[in-house]
Amino acid sequence: MLWFETIDNLNDAAALVRQRRYGVICVEEGDFRGLSFRPWPKLISRLEIVTLGRRKHAQGGDHCRLYYNLPLSSPGFLTLAYVESTRQTSWKTLRRSAEVLDWVAAHRRVHATVCELSNERISTRLMQRVGWETHCEHLPGRHFIKRYYGQYPQHAWLPAVERLSGHFRHESLGCDETFDASLS
Repeated sequence: MLWFETIDNLNDAAALVRQRRYGVICVEEGDFRGLSFRPWPKLISRLEIVTLGRRKHAQGGDHCRLYYNLPLSSPGFLTLAYVESTRQTSWKTLRRSAEVLDWVAAHRRVHATVCELSNERISTRLMQRVGWETHCEHLPGRHFIKRYYGQYPQHAWLPAVERLSGHFRHESLGCDETFDASLS
């Protein structure tokens, strides 16, 4: 397994998505450009957001990169670690990158995707419109979660995700029970 790999065709990425825990989704001008895999998680700091984040956002173009992690400590959850966008990033570009994140979640069979927003310009209402809800309100910061309950969004432009069965197992939570996804 290579430390860094990039795939520009999602039809060929399914096996790697199930194997690799850390990745970057790249979308430009509303079109998927690549899915890069990393050997370690994306760690961010407030200093990085203030300095590098603002400088990259000030650049021109319609680009978006979503960094995601599947932490070892929470195997049933996908974390949206960082979103890097330029000043002219369109809604279509941002939406497409989020759709690829849903596709990754479906392949990994995660229970939910979580994130913490540091950008105050992104409203709670907008997050709710795209399927996220507030989470961990007792913690400092703005935390959001997108729950799947075994039902993952299907987007026409993305390759179909193979369904193993109509059931999903809560293996990561240590449960031996199998739940019917249609009842959840």
